[in-house]
Amino acid sequence: MPTMGAIVALALSCAMPPVGALSFVPAARPASTAYRSGGAMFRRGRHHGATMGRGDLFWPAASPSSADGVRPDDPDGDNMDDDEKLLASTLDAVVKVYATHSDPDFLIPWQKKHQTSSTSSGFVLDVPGIGLRVMTNAHSVEYGSVVQVQRRGDDEKHAAIVEAVGNECDLALLRVDSLFPPRGRDGGGGDEIRDATYALPLGPLPPLQDEVEVLGYPAGGDSLCVTKGVVSRIEMQEYAQAGARLLAMQIDAAINPGNSGGPVVNEDLEVVGVAFQGLDEESVENVGYVVPSSVVLHFLEDVRRYKGYKGFCHLGIDVSFLENETFRKFLKLEGDVSSINGSGSDKKMKRSTGVLVRRVQPTSGATGILRSMDVILAIDGIPLGNDGKIPFRRGERVDLGGYVTSLFDGDIVDLTVWREGKEIEVSFPVSPMKSLVPSHFNNEPPPYVICSGFVFTALSVPYLEAKGAWSDYYTDNVSYLLSLVHEPLKHDGDEVVVLAQVLAHRANLGYENLYDIHLLKFNDVEVRSLGHLKELISDSTCQFMTFEFAPKDGGRLVVLDRETNDQVTKEICSEHSIGKPTVLRT
Repeated sequence: MPTMGAIVALALSCAMPPVGALSFVPAARPASTAYRSGGAMFRRGRHHGATMGRGDLFWPAASPSSADGVRPDDPDGDNMDDDEKLLASTLDAVVKVYATHSDPDFLIPWQKKHQTSSTSSGFVLDVPGIGLRVMTNAHSVEYGSVVQVQRRGDDEKHAAIVEAVGNECDLALLRVDSLFPPRGRDGGGGDEIRDATYALPLGPLPPLQDEVEVLGYPAGGDSLCVTKGVVSRIEMQEYAQAGARLLAMQIDAAINPGNSGGPVVNEDLEVVGVAFQGLDEESVENVGYVVPSSVVLHFLEDVRRYKGYKGFCHLGIDVSFLENETFRKFLKLEGDVSSINGSGSDKKMKRSTGVLVRRVQPTSGATGILRSMDVILAIDGIPLGNDGKIPFRRGERVDLGGYVTSLFDGDIVDLTVWREGKEIEVSFPVSPMKSLVPSHFNNEPPPYVICSGFVFTALSVPYLEAKGAWSDYYTDNVSYLLSLVHEPLKHDGDEVVVLAQVLAHRANLGYENLYDIHLLKFNDVEVRSLGHLKELISDSTCQFMTFEFAPKDGGRLVVLDRETNDQVTKEICSEHSIGKPTVLRT
């Protein structure tokens, strides 16, 4: 979300999987035991030959004879040792992603903006139960009309199909049938290509100060680029693509536009993360962010389980930290044990830590189980600190959400809760939480309804961005809409319906200067969504249509003629070349 400020997306231990879940292994990994030489993670290949002739100074004597990079004097790679084979296979598994983007205009939702193009990076994964796929960033293929991938050393680009997108974690899976033919019903088909394709293995979450390499195709050249860095820290961060807070890994290797979607590998050439964004501040250098392998695994397991991306789970509550001692005493979290367990000579102070529940969101699984003023002391036996953090690894702590987002839809959490001076145990299922104001439309066009020239749309973060809501200046109307971003969703399917603009016509004279206002009621009926508004308009039998806008008391009232609505809407759509007067979310 734009509230990130300086963090920008670059276009151009956590819970282990459950038993029976994904187990990632390379498709054909050469045997090898060492990958370092002379302190460098990637060892330079040996020169094959006793002496270097004059030709070697200006051009490789053993140059590849084709785009496959095969040496004419060593077509089978027999003269390469295991380290060189593994390195070559790893680099060959990194691809360049080309995308042509057709972004919608969120202020004129029936139109698209001028097409743009971008390049980014990706890599080959073998996903159990799915097959060989290319992984890249979600923002790299967002609203992609055409997506292509190109292998290292190849002059051909291959058409790719976006198969799964996780905007919250900024990851996407691409299917490339020309590179990885799908298996037939009998399990055959494409076996030779599959056996010859090296898929990068996923490795564990690396410890701090571990050396890593970022592979990709950043700006500044066309060839594969390798940069080195170390793991600086691992903690919860806001992902710029959708504003979600997930576990992220910070490294000091350069991550530039074009690196997005490229693999970050450890000394064993295992993927420990995916490059996705950097920190754009003049006073900060060499700060790059990586989607850690634990989040990558969660995304892939989500796709495998549900045949598509479902999302990351949340408790669905708003909390307050309890770092103030007086606050804790008020809640009776600190007191004399003798007052609880009877009198005695040995008096000890009882001290509990946790966070205070202030609000339970209506669509949360905790509704009816947790209450306002409950104190969460522990989750699944993991103690919770007054700062809202839990133990992660030795010497490291992360936000409570770091654990909750490692769970899957329907998983049960057991909470230890302090309520009215007593400690109790409660349980409820967790699930992904939808927002009243979505941060994206999953690459679908923005919805809208046109009624007698009134253009209604669903409030979204992209709409607010287009209105400059996070700039230095914005109107009072936009300021009001901005205040709704963090409002909880009361019912599934609810939307904030906004009048984006009025397309002038003789039937709506006097209203043409209305825009960016929240529609509350239609004919005295509360409007819950665009689809609901469309139904109300279609079912209306009154002579007039009344629209009541925010604020609730004293807001603008608009009256239109119902009988002429269809004809007026048809004329306006014809004048402005609008194909459909209504487009709703699927």
